[in-house]
Amino acid sequence: MFSYYIHDLLNNRKDLKLYIVSPYNNFWKLLDYENLHIIYTPKSTMGLYKTLRNINNLFDLAILPSPYIQHIYALFLVNANHKVCYDPLDLVLGKSRLDILGTSNMENCKAYDLYNSFYGELLGNLLKCCGFYVEEKIPKLKYISDDKLYSRKTVVVFAYSKDKLREIPVYFWINLCYNLIQSGYKVLILYDDEAKAYSQKLLNSAKVSGIYTDSIEKTIKILNSAYAVICPDGGFMHISFLSKVEKIVVLFNVVESKHRIPQIVYVNKKIKTIQIESPKLKNILSTISSSYKSFFEYKPKLTELYIKEYRREMERIIKENEKEYINEILKFLKCAE
Repeated sequence: MFSYYIHDLLNNRKDLKLYIVSPYNNFWKLLDYENLHIIYTPKSTMGLYKTLRNINNLFDLAILPSPYIQHIYALFLVNANHKVCYDPLDLVLGKSRLDILGTSNMENCKAYDLYNSFYGELLGNLLKCCGFYVEEKIPKLKYISDDKLYSRKTVVVFAYSKDKLREIPVYFWINLCYNLIQSGYKVLILYDDEAKAYSQKLLNSAKVSGIYTDSIEKTIKILNSAYAVICPDGGFMHISFLSKVEKIVVLFNVVESKHRIPQIVYVNKKIKTIQIESPKLKNILSTISSSYKSFFEYKPKLTELYIKEYRREMERIIKENEKEYINEILKFLKCAE
């Protein structure tokens, strides 16, 4: 999410030597900036440390967006004048262990509003602490061609969610696909290796076409020719923001859209967000999130019980409001034509 501040940073400072330490090498290599250097974090922690030790160049700025402790420790091996690192989850909870390393003015960092702002703004604020003043801009991608889809009214649906707390019941997607087809749209289920098993259930029941992607480049190529995209909050949503597709529908059930969608995206795209929530749902999330890491690492059985309860509540809400949600989506697609 903080990539929205990279464009302004590198465009305003052509002489700036910036490197980003990140496990998401496939994403960063798509950005078209000559003065951006990516250090890919291997699965082996020692492998990462050895890689960093072998880099002799001194950089002006190093950014490490990973929330993993072993990656945060790696900052001490980074050879840069300024080092920035943040953990979005901890910051949202107001329990950040480590905000920033390097020469900075920490007083300016207190202006960030954890509860009413886009998460990526945190990086912009931390950069200001280091003396780099940036504005939110769309990242510059390397050239990616458009794919030839089945119809000019093709709606791409990416239904899978890696996070169990963002998962939408399969039957909702099945009914949505049926209504989209009845409304004259061509539905295309997009999936990758991780989403294949989940998406197959949808393909078998909804009688729609599917298309496989094995890279971010191919995903963007497909989306570039799509009429619209529908998906849950997650990594795919952020990829769709960088594509040429103009109409995007996102279903949120963990955080509010204002935290996940940068305002600059609304300038170029028509976005419809549907917030699925209830007091019980919020209570379950609050219980887990108040000690998120300890729950998932040290209390797996208890966590599973909460997730099952969460899913039951999600199904209840979807069943009660399914027709309303689908009608909202159909109305949005029609009005956006």
